[in-house]
Amino acid sequence: MNSLMLLVAKILGVKSEGADSDVFALMEGAMNVMGIHNLLPQSARRVDIAEVATELLSGDQILTRTAGSNERFHHGIFVGPISGVQGGKNLVVDFWGSQDAGKQEAKIRLRTLGEFMAVPGWPELAVMCWDSDTPELREFSAALALGLHRDLQDCSGLYHLLGRNCDHFATWCRTLRTRHICS
Repeated sequence: MNSLMLLVAKILGVKSEGADSDVFALMEGAMNVMGIHNLLPQSARRVDIAEVATELLSGDQILTRTAGSNERFHHGIFVGPISGVQGGKNLVVDFWGSQDAGKQEAKIRLRTLGEFMAVPGWPELAVMCWDSDTPELREFSAALALGLHRDLQDCSGLYHLLGRNCDHFATWCRTLRTRHICS
C-alpha cells in the first residue's frame, strides 16, 4: 500500500487495515468523505449508447463507469472496426489489470466496445473533448494505441493508481503529454 494513500485515509478518517488495505476501496472511501460522487471529467461529453456508431470517431478517448462504482471511470482509445479483427466490430485499446492482483499484471488490451463497456447495472459512455482536435490527431492516437498493443502488451509492474493507470495511458495516446504525479 502506498504510504501517501494511508496518510490520506488517516487524515480523512477512512478506516484502513494498514498495508493490507484495498487501495481502491480507500480511494472511494476518501472521495465519499469529501463529497465527490462522480469523476466524469468536465471536459467529457456523454454519448447515447444507441448513437455510438455516429458519435464515436477512431482515436477518441472514451470512458465508461467502472463495475460496482458510481465514482470511477475506465478509459480507453476507440479505434473502430478493423477489417478481419474480431468480426469487424468496434474496438477499443485500454490499459487494464485485475484488482485481485493489485493491477500489477496490467496489460494493453484490444477488445470490443461491448467488452469495454461490460459493466453490471447501467452502461454509460463518454468521450473526452480536447481543444485543437483534428481528424489527423485522432488517427495518430488510434495508430499509436494499436502500435502499443502490438509491441508492448505486457506491462507487468508498470501500473500505479496515481501515475500510470488507464486514464494516463489514454490521455498520453491522445496528447503525448503525461500528467502523472509519481515516478
